[in-house]
Amino acid sequence: MLLALAFALLQSPAKPPVPAAEVAKFRTAFAEALSDDSKAAKLVAQAKALEGKYVLASLVDALRAGPKLPSGDPKPRAVGKQKEKLEKIGDVTVGFLFESGKDTYGYLVSVPKSYDPSKPAPIVLDPGHGTGAGKSLAEKADFTPYFRGGADDAGLEEALVVRTEIIEQIGADGLKGARPEDEVAAVFDDFFRDLLSRFAVDPDRIYVAGISQTGFWAWYLGRARPDRFAGIAPIASVTWQVDQYLDCYANLPAYVVHGENDPICKVAMPRRTTKMLADLGFPVTYVEIPGGEHGGPVFGRLSEALGSLAKRPRDPWPKRVRRALSTTKAPHAYWIEVTKLEKEGDGKAGSAPVATIDATVEGQTVTITSRGIAAIELALASDLLDLAQPVEVAWNGKKVHSGPIAASFAGAVELALAKADWRGAGPARLALQAPR
Repeated sequence: MLLALAFALLQSPAKPPVPAAEVAKFRTAFAEALSDDSKAAKLVAQAKALEGKYVLASLVDALRAGPKLPSGDPKPRAVGKQKEKLEKIGDVTVGFLFESGKDTYGYLVSVPKSYDPSKPAPIVLDPGHGTGAGKSLAEKADFTPYFRGGADDAGLEEALVVRTEIIEQIGADGLKGARPEDEVAAVFDDFFRDLLSRFAVDPDRIYVAGISQTGFWAWYLGRARPDRFAGIAPIASVTWQVDQYLDCYANLPAYVVHGENDPICKVAMPRRTTKMLADLGFPVTYVEIPGGEHGGPVFGRLSEALGSLAKRPRDPWPKRVRRALSTTKAPHAYWIEVTKLEKEGDGKAGSAPVATIDATVEGQTVTITSRGIAAIELALASDLLDLAQPVEVAWNGKKVHSGPIAASFAGAVELALAKADWRGAGPARLALQAPR
């Protein structure tokens, strides 16, 4: 019987690669599902049908090509009970809206003349300063020339420069009341899902830059979702929210600029933080401007920071990942998702982490060390190991898995939608409980 089965397997034809026409249909449906949660189930069903017909590697390549967007400028959408009114002010399109929970937020995009929806562009994100609260859209558009100029001078002329209203709504002194920072960071995930459903974006070239308060958020978004960004550029900002969460920056390049005589954000903080990061061997660059204060030549170093970060795209598949967490509102750590903590924290920037995780891949073995974590899910890819071979997983010194891990294209698609990241979603998913 075994010989007959082996013979049958040898005689069964190998699956072919997915045809170009099917790729185009899938990518169009993926774009629609990114913008409309009600279409996600249909997309996953489509993915299951495709994986029954075509070889997995070609399907993963189709996913990594990203959403296929319609030509032309993004069209206004109905968001909740509102109809968008998009308006161009110079090279800035204002009036974009997205929903997160029960709330609606806005953002604007500086679109370069070279933008082509068929060619994914980098992103330079300005998280948005609280001083924008109450200002008109035209006044908010006036915030973008600083970031646009910094991107252009850094050689990122093709980048989309994006500014959100999230901080002015729910950040410190926000119009809707300040919320815990982990909750605010989670709103940025919904923002990215919306943005990436409208514009062709290269998910390996997304940079967060900020000065003062927005510098705080450059650090914090890196802390919450280090797997999303190719780099952060905090300028003239505090770092007290970073020091207990250094593990989050293990694979995230940071280019930090500060003035020696900054009277508002004292220089001792970034000096200390960047030294600790450097001592750990993490990718940080610290530039201190002699005599610099809170503005002027210090703020003028944005293009230098972006230019340095732009030299290296994001690596979505590092073989060692580390995270410190306060909540599961931002649960992703590259190819790991923390699905349950032993106890959720309060999500406030100044609170200590309640959990940490350190995981490595060597050959076909995944080794995990953690504290405060009750459950995780791995999402592995051929970038890390051979999916056709058995995988060993050891967690806190105990073997928790030994054998193959089934790969599913539909599973990778589900994860790509959840993360709004089609290049960082692995098809071999394995749910694990912490060993006792």
